[in-house]
Amino acid sequence: MAAGAILKRIVNANRTLISVAQIARVSSFGGAVAPEFWTMRCVAYLAGLALCLALSLTGRAEAQSRDYSTLTSPQPAQNWYLTLGAGVRYQPDYTGSKDYVFRASPIISLGRGLKSTWWSAEDDAMLSIGVFSGQGWRIGFSGDLLWKRDAKLNHALVAVPATKFGAEAGGFVEFYPTSWLRGRVDIRRGIVAHDGVVADLKLDAFTTIGAWTLGVGPRMRIASADYVRTYFGTYGAQPGTGGFLQRFNAGVHTVGALAQLTYAWSDNFKTTAYVEYKHLVGDATRSPIVRPFGSRDSFTIGLSASYSFDTGSNYSLGGL
Repeated sequence: MAAGAILKRIVNANRTLISVAQIARVSSFGGAVAPEFWTMRCVAYLAGLALCLALSLTGRAEAQSRDYSTLTSPQPAQNWYLTLGAGVRYQPDYTGSKDYVFRASPIISLGRGLKSTWWSAEDDAMLSIGVFSGQGWRIGFSGDLLWKRDAKLNHALVAVPATKFGAEAGGFVEFYPTSWLRGRVDIRRGIVAHDGVVADLKLDAFTTIGAWTLGVGPRMRIASADYVRTYFGTYGAQPGTGGFLQRFNAGVHTVGALAQLTYAWSDNFKTTAYVEYKHLVGDATRSPIVRPFGSRDSFTIGLSASYSFDTGSNYSLGGL
């Protein structure tokens, strides 16, 4: 497909996205959005962005289709590969913060096949282990570390209780409806740090040009009431609540998007640059660490490098 035609499709899709967003804003009045419309606005956002991705990348689908079975259907003879790496991010100090800091992050992933395929996004769980897989899908373990947070590290947190160092553990389901599109859902429960549950929904469109791979897609996080209360609840009642403690509800927590560009120096060694946008929604936006001391909108910019090692094992779990 000619570059001019692709650009025209992207422009038209962006216009569609803007129109969808304007329709969603009908639910707002005076800058305040009724809680029952949050989900509708978020779904409209994701649908519009997904449409933009589909229209802009359909030209690549036919060219990649011949590789689809190979890239998303690991054979029993393929060994397990351990991917290790590290990255540095310039990101908000915490979700909802307007203060930015540099943070290091490890990369640990275990999967079958070196050339395989499975698309890997920079905001995937810190620890991902694909256990079962077939043509166009895989299921595995998902884990993340959560750092300690208190007012000693950031004075803006003086109004909320400190949180402990801990982790989140759970699983993920990943599927490929086409050769250039990945859908992924992670569900994890807090350990020590919080008692809540979070679900991350991701959709990535990706394409490879020589040694370069470009990926982009929308994001949504859904969080339980316990999670929101732990990270955004205050010590006592907030002003204007009549002395009652704030009530938190489960629901959509953030929406956003991620774009990344990867360069493969070899089959084993890769480097990636990426940018991520997040918009905080729901009950968390009423927390004092977000308003007036923080921000609902945030960006993260990062660089990472990873290397894949052949474990020498092709052991298959469950015959898959």
